[in-house]
Amino acid sequence: MNIVFVGGGSFRTLPIVRAAMKDKSLFQNGKIWLVDFNLSRAETVGRLIMKTPEYAGTNCEIKWTDNLDKALPGADIVSISFPVGSLKVCRQSEEASVKKGFIGSDQISLSGAFRSLTGGVVILNIAKKMEKYCPDAWLVTHANPVAVYSGMVNNHTKIKALGVCSGINNHRWDLTRLIFDKDEYSDEFKVSVAGINHCSFILRGAYRNKDIYKLIDESIDRKGWQPCHLTKFKSIDKSVRESLKWLAEMRRRFGIIIFSTEWDGMAHIFFEEIFNYSMKNYYKYKSDSISQVAGGYIAGNINLAYYKKTSVSQIEKLAKDQEKERQQQDMEFRSYLDKELDTDFWAKDPLENPHFAAYISDPIATVITAVGGNSKQWLAASFPNRGAVKGFKDRTVLEYSMLLDKEGVHPDHDLEVPDCFHGLISSLATHQTLLGDAIATSDPKIFAEALFAYPVYQNTQRAKSLWKELLKIHAKEIPDVFQKAEDYF
Repeated sequence: MNIVFVGGGSFRTLPIVRAAMKDKSLFQNGKIWLVDFNLSRAETVGRLIMKTPEYAGTNCEIKWTDNLDKALPGADIVSISFPVGSLKVCRQSEEASVKKGFIGSDQISLSGAFRSLTGGVVILNIAKKMEKYCPDAWLVTHANPVAVYSGMVNNHTKIKALGVCSGINNHRWDLTRLIFDKDEYSDEFKVSVAGINHCSFILRGAYRNKDIYKLIDESIDRKGWQPCHLTKFKSIDKSVRESLKWLAEMRRRFGIIIFSTEWDGMAHIFFEEIFNYSMKNYYKYKSDSISQVAGGYIAGNINLAYYKKTSVSQIEKLAKDQEKERQQQDMEFRSYLDKELDTDFWAKDPLENPHFAAYISDPIATVITAVGGNSKQWLAASFPNRGAVKGFKDRTVLEYSMLLDKEGVHPDHDLEVPDCFHGLISSLATHQTLLGDAIATSDPKIFAEALFAYPVYQNTQRAKSLWKELLKIHAKEIPDVFQKAEDYF
């Protein structure tokens, strides 16, 4: 296989490659390109890949470049994983949202919608280059909002694109905590889901051939039930336990729970409760260390953030501190090039060694295995509906369970969003699909329609005031044409 990692200097790349290389045949005489503006960072990742035990004997070329056009020809998969928007703008955007009573996030929110304009332009450009250099390749994006980008690429280019999220792993922690009162991960859960990314519903599922909802009921119906405390992720114990309480409340009230506890998805079901809870609990903003990234990725926590009012200078200082910390992390990461790394080092699990351990269940590794191998792989991903989920347009982007192989997407059977949530999910899915349309066509009117479709405080002066403020905040990071969206507010 030939794989291109855009943002290949990311700390996520090495664990993904190790996981995918468990099947060495996929990479036999293949090629991996690491594309990154920070070429030194990409080179470090590349040279460390060549030190891994999985790489030995593959005869796979590892290359790095800052020129995407050089890397794309002949690619089978192009993986995208990079942060969207500057810390300064993202922080201001989320604070503005919270101040006006909205959720602020990088995914299902108005601040996420504006952020999609920044990342969307970059990803659309990549897709168009793929049409030229590797038209049959899959584009896999882990950059939020993943659903917007999946809809944009699939509906407006010839490229096949999947939006993948860590929710596919988060639920394996959440369900273990909910059912067995253990802060552990289990890959023995098999669930079928439908909805949108961060707000999909578990329609059915099993654990060792036992019905998952029967197991949940046996747990939460116990007298005095309280969610378990976290032992591996003590810093997020309070927020995760709150999320488990909301899952239990969903089950008791609606007979169903959501796939993963990303807080901005759950907030659209329990809006007042979660917004008020977040205002009481200040989650201190700081740059993510690799251990934090791995912990959040594996734990599936909800960071319910009260965005404490900060000045522009304070936000700029945060950005500088974040860059300084990343430079220190890079230096430490690079130091391993000169170390003798033995079998024990490579055998450590992701919690012990998050920089280097293989993330076997990473959704990007799953896609690589599916597209390059001879077997179907189970996945939940964002993709145009195309008849998969009852009651939605074919072009509407949704998240749903599927089997993936080299032939493409094979949706799970009998997928249907519960009636009481259908309107909510339809609004949010349409909102995200329209965002993709707006980016692909550079049409400010469609962008205004996408904002209108967002169902929280819909078409109110409060919402319109926020739209105008977010246009100003994001002005330097989005195409100028979208400033004309205000004409349609």
